[in-house]
Amino acid sequence: MLDSRFTAYTPKRGIYIWRKKPIYYRPGTSDTEVIYKILLRSGKKAEYYIPSTIVPNTILDIGGNIGIASIYFANLFPDAQIFTFEPVPNNIAILSDNIAPYPNIRAFPIALGNNDGHFEMFSSHSPRNFGGFSFFEHGSDKSKTVEIQMRNVKTVLTEIGLKQVDIIKIDTEGSEYNILTALDESVLRSVKWIIGEMHGERDFQLLAYLSQWFDIGLKKRLTNRLFMFRACNKELTSSVR
Repeated sequence: MLDSRFTAYTPKRGIYIWRKKPIYYRPGTSDTEVIYKILLRSGKKAEYYIPSTIVPNTILDIGGNIGIASIYFANLFPDAQIFTFEPVPNNIAILSDNIAPYPNIRAFPIALGNNDGHFEMFSSHSPRNFGGFSFFEHGSDKSKTVEIQMRNVKTVLTEIGLKQVDIIKIDTEGSEYNILTALDESVLRSVKWIIGEMHGERDFQLLAYLSQWFDIGLKKRLTNRLFMFRACNKELTSSVR
């Protein structure tokens, strides 16, 4: 449960002061759980824990939601450049306000994928889950959709001028395979650490692909479709703490 620093901001938003900066959220939704798991857990219990031996220059936050992971990384690595991608209009509006105090975060209102175009995403089957928009049926309410723009990940990184990425955080409700396998191989091989959530869509095909260059760690219950994974570049595994 979040503490008393959460106070009413508007009828539709709340405000949480974290390290003297405001974080906007939607009370009674998945936003509060996201804030707790990412910002209020410490050490290795943090949702997106990064080993202390990895000091990145460039971070991709793919599936930015309301910007909490990017804020976590911006505080952990104030000298890093962080690029966050979130296609859902309601989410990107809050994300933009949340990252405003952080000059090292740059946001893009698009989904990354393996092609370009405008597509319909399904809402989550849970009315409280505003981070659960997906192209896939599992966990979705197909009667509620939102139109978003998708861009090819390889093209976008070329336009930004990124030839090397150090950390990738990814939580895209099933699109993880399509995104990471569409990355330029030379860029993917340069990544030091990948962390994210899988959603039951070609998960182990993706892990097998990544295992060419990464050592993989995961914890999955037999009956649970969702699970977190971590991938450490094989050249760094021996030095990770």
